[in-house]
Amino acid sequence: MITKIRIKNFKKLDDVEIDLGSAVVFVGPNNSGKTSLLQAISLWELGMRRWAENRKKTSAKKRVGVTINRRDIVSIPVPSAVQLWQNLHVRRGVKENDKISTKNILIEIIAEGFTNGKNWQVGFEFDYANPESIYCRIMHDANGNPMELAREVLHERIGYLPPMSGLAAEEDRLVKGSINSRIGEGRTAEVLRNLCYIIWEEYNEKWTALVSKMESLFKIKLDPPSFEQATGRISMTYTEGKKNNMDLSNAGRGFHQTLLLFAFIYSNPSTVLLMDEPDAHLEILRQRQIYNQLTEIVKHENSQLIIATHSESILGEASQRDRVIAFIGYPHPVHDKSQLVKALTTVGFEQYLLAEQKKRIIFLEGSTDLEMLKAFAKVLNHPVYKYLEEAFVKYVGNIPSDARNHFFALKEAVPDLLGIALFDHLERGEKLEKSNYKEMWWKRREIENYLPIPQVILRYLEKSATDLFTQPDMKLMEKFINDYIPPAALRDPQESWWFKTKMSDDFLDKIFRKYFNEMGSPVLMDKSNYYELALLAKPDELDPEVLEKLDLLLIED
Repeated sequence: MITKIRIKNFKKLDDVEIDLGSAVVFVGPNNSGKTSLLQAISLWELGMRRWAENRKKTSAKKRVGVTINRRDIVSIPVPSAVQLWQNLHVRRGVKENDKISTKNILIEIIAEGFTNGKNWQVGFEFDYANPESIYCRIMHDANGNPMELAREVLHERIGYLPPMSGLAAEEDRLVKGSINSRIGEGRTAEVLRNLCYIIWEEYNEKWTALVSKMESLFKIKLDPPSFEQATGRISMTYTEGKKNNMDLSNAGRGFHQTLLLFAFIYSNPSTVLLMDEPDAHLEILRQRQIYNQLTEIVKHENSQLIIATHSESILGEASQRDRVIAFIGYPHPVHDKSQLVKALTTVGFEQYLLAEQKKRIIFLEGSTDLEMLKAFAKVLNHPVYKYLEEAFVKYVGNIPSDARNHFFALKEAVPDLLGIALFDHLERGEKLEKSNYKEMWWKRREIENYLPIPQVILRYLEKSATDLFTQPDMKLMEKFINDYIPPAALRDPQESWWFKTKMSDDFLDKIFRKYFNEMGSPVLMDKSNYYELALLAKPDELDPEVLEKLDLLLIED
């Protein structure tokens, strides 16, 4: 078993050290380095095998490196070897004795493990040669001596499995090397029957267990695979209910994915199994079930399981008993404690990941509030606009308790999280304000009350005129405005009507419906589009409170 891995300068990984266990789950957003770490472990094994083979062939004390061809790195298909290096940088400038020279940047991968009762540590460095090849050398220890390649290390086998890519209609029989090459290239569609054939031919008890598990999960009974020597192809059928001898290609994608996972494990006993998104093609209810099955089979097969996933179901299951590594910023372990379990069960792991990534959260009533704030920020050319474009926002209605519960559940898992909540005007209740969490309320009824009315309404109608046949009737709209706004409010912008009216429902919605109905056209403006009105405001028309709230939304660390 590999217990620790350290990686430098490989693809998405700068300098990463991670403790592993018998079952490990990598989680994080796309392009965060999860797959890169799986591939790095595969590259380490390839380097270890090549170095061991070279040691048998030569007794030379000085070894300049073992050449590895790009095409031999089957689990990392790249068009050029340079793609293996972080940011594609294979050399850097170095100043020595006032002279500038170039020095190769090395990929370094050091693994620690425990195999057959013995602890071991061995690392390999990879040096760029040309687009088609790289050099591999064993690394030196702290004393400058080459690390020991203990024979226990040679017992470690790595198996890498990308997600299911569909299923080929026909499948030629392949040798194990060809199977591994196709899997590494992501061509899992071409090897599923071969994996099943290996199990059926070499491991009778495992074949029986595989058939039993698939039947229990999907109510489908696998028939033994058959090899047709005349064509060199393997065929497989199954029975479902009263339907006999259905070709394997007729089964669903979830069935194929699950069969691939189980077959890969059974055909690779005593292996460090690297699985990229094993939950692919599985509905949510299946994901937790399949993960439990995977960990059970892996334990029985004396293997180690390391997976990368986005599945909240798998994460919720793994967090309570297995090791979870979050790839947010610097990859780090997520410790299984009651605080994290609470965060997972009450707010969901996706929210936790966003909190880890953004470090700050805004609570609003709904998405229309966010669009209105962005519109006001754009009108005022306020720096918060860019922040709002990418902010972690949670919609909680106008219920402060929901925002508080959500924030403090997240904070238990992300202690340095900052939060701010902005609600419509509330008559009752006390604002909660702490060093890392602040609540704000609009003084007026809701955010729409801060639109400069009637100016933006009339500008909207002018802007909406596209041709001679859609000319707006400005006088008609002015009549509706005068009908619905009390005379006192028309004279005084500080009159209570502007503060207490629910502007979205009791004014804007009514006058736009009446106007468009009178014009004989569909209602083209509703609450979801009121931010378009805000965009037509002029900076000097906005209430000073708008600027005040935008300033406060710029959460400072």
